Amino acid sequence: MNAFGELWRAVIGWLDLLTGRPAEEKFNLGPTGLVNSTGFYFAVVLLLIAVESSLSGFPGWTPVILSLIVNATRLMTVWLMIWISARVLAAPAIAMAVPSTYAMAFILAVSLPLAYLAGSNLLVSTLGVLGFMLFRVARGIGKLRIGISIAFAILCIVALVAVRVGLYMLTTGGQGIG
Repeated sequence: MNAFGELWRAVIGWLDLLTGRPAEEKFNLGPTGLVNSTGFYFAVVLLLIAVESSLSGFPGWTPVILSLIVNATRLMTVWLMIWISARVLAAPAIAMAVPSTYAMAFILAVSLPLAYLAGSNLLVSTLGVLGFMLFRVARGIGKLRIGISIAFAILCIVALVAVRVGLYMLTTGGQGIG
């Protein structure tokens, strides 16, 4: 299957997941599906960098590379939370990582228009939407109970916020904290 067809099936799969219908057959839940979803995530990152550069000028190669590293770190954080949860709960790690990666890409794609139209304060709400999407992954794909799925989504969001704060402190040298 080609990557564009798989992307379309992932969109349909996410619509099914969000409405509570079975969606396992829509996603390619193997290693090739993870590669394709990761490629889509980084394509969205590069597209957002290109759009922001066209709106406000090219920032230079160092900020572009840092943006790629920051986004890769965020993706790896969610993957680490999935891997840890899957090891503890005997859930399918790669099967949960594929739709989660697509969810992060979809949320990232929506974040730029929201930032320009409604301000950066609305971007915090995208964490809530991502948390709900991760909850649906745990329920629909991981077949976890409702309480465990809620805990999984909260764990992922807390880890993402901690990584964001840590990266902020690392890149600013701790200026502006405290």
